[in-house]
Amino acid sequence: MNNENPTNSTKPPFYAQWANVPFAPARWPFFYGWTIVGVSTLSIIGSIPGQTAGVGVFTDYIMEALDITRGRLSVAYLIGTVISGLILPFAGKLLDRIGVRLMSVFASLGLGISLILLATISRWTHWLGGFISLSLLPVVTVSFTFLMIRFFGQGNMTMVGRVAMGKWFNHWRGTATAIAGVPIAFVFNAAPWIMNTLIKQYGWQQTCWILAAIIGGGMSVIGILFFRDTPEECGLLMDGKKPADFDKKAKPDLHPVYRQFTRGQAARTISFWAFALGLAAHGLILTAVAFHITSIGQEMGKTTDQAVKMFLYSSFLSIPTRFIVSYFVDNTRLPLRWILSLMAVTMGLYTFGLTVFDTRSGWLLTTVMFGMTGGIWGVLGNVPLPRYFGRDHLGAISGMMMSILVIASALGPAMFSYGQQRLGSYHATAYVMLVLPAIILVLSLLIRNPQRKYAP
Repeated sequence: MNNENPTNSTKPPFYAQWANVPFAPARWPFFYGWTIVGVSTLSIIGSIPGQTAGVGVFTDYIMEALDITRGRLSVAYLIGTVISGLILPFAGKLLDRIGVRLMSVFASLGLGISLILLATISRWTHWLGGFISLSLLPVVTVSFTFLMIRFFGQGNMTMVGRVAMGKWFNHWRGTATAIAGVPIAFVFNAAPWIMNTLIKQYGWQQTCWILAAIIGGGMSVIGILFFRDTPEECGLLMDGKKPADFDKKAKPDLHPVYRQFTRGQAARTISFWAFALGLAAHGLILTAVAFHITSIGQEMGKTTDQAVKMFLYSSFLSIPTRFIVSYFVDNTRLPLRWILSLMAVTMGLYTFGLTVFDTRSGWLLTTVMFGMTGGIWGVLGNVPLPRYFGRDHLGAISGMMMSILVIASALGPAMFSYGQQRLGSYHATAYVMLVLPAIILVLSLLIRNPQRKYAP
């Protein structure tokens, strides 16, 4: 069957004729979109070694292996992450061209190779030293390694999962995001503790090899077998039903798409920048805290376990928050700008909590608000782009947004490191960061759905 809504039609990738190899998704006993949710969830979870929560666990070991200071490591992280962010828009356009199925293989293998580079970084840095006489060579090599890890991990693997879910769902997009968010929230928040346990058991280099095998080998096979770019190439429809079938059950399309926006057209809207900067602001602070969590804990009188477990405990609020927000996203006409406004408020509260993190109430406030913000962030990371700009150029638009998020995540650790040195503490740095949620709150009030201009 064909999709009857032309505004939601997408150009299939060149290999669409292989959509039924090795099996036909249309023959599954349930809507294949839910399988896409499962595979997308694995892809996003697989990005963890490329996320700050994963990289941060290895920072002390990298410093020791290369004999570099924390300040130089932060600069290397900044350089590698910014460059990866600048090239992500090209990856987004590539995703539109080749589809999520092949892009998943590309990203998985790339991250696997990147982790091998990290595991052997001292060896190949020493080897290069025999040819290049450069005092900053360790900074150069670790910058390149961070570039690879961030580009393939945080950038591409995350983008593949988000774009795939965005293309397979319309009415249930928020619900799909919330379901995926359950394991994502737990694993992401538990990642520092899990990876730290692996390092204690096997050593940091062997842990990199294990992760490289799981992601580079396992996820690339899963991606090629189970990902499909769109439901249309499989003879299916978004949500598994015609729009009219939803109307019969008193569930009309509350947010219809009338026009497919290109990346350039999306970039000329305030709405795109408000959501992009809002998500980026949370990412900036989150990655800064995750990257320096050991150092922050020491300054605040917390043990490493106490500081790291904050992320794990926050997941218990992140998950119900996602489902509550997703319900309103799927079943009401509540404007997304109010959800972004709420996220700005919770972001401001957890940032304030960091200023009193050494107290019991400050630790609790930070943990609770981190969880709520993470839940809202998870929904806003998937829903606005396909709702506001359509699916035809979703990869290119997502690539541009991911570029902003990745660059912001690079600035976070460097800003906190610089702030701690210049202001004397992380307390003072957190006070300065309070300006970010204030700006996002103002921007959120300016958002309007650009599809309304083209309503018949």
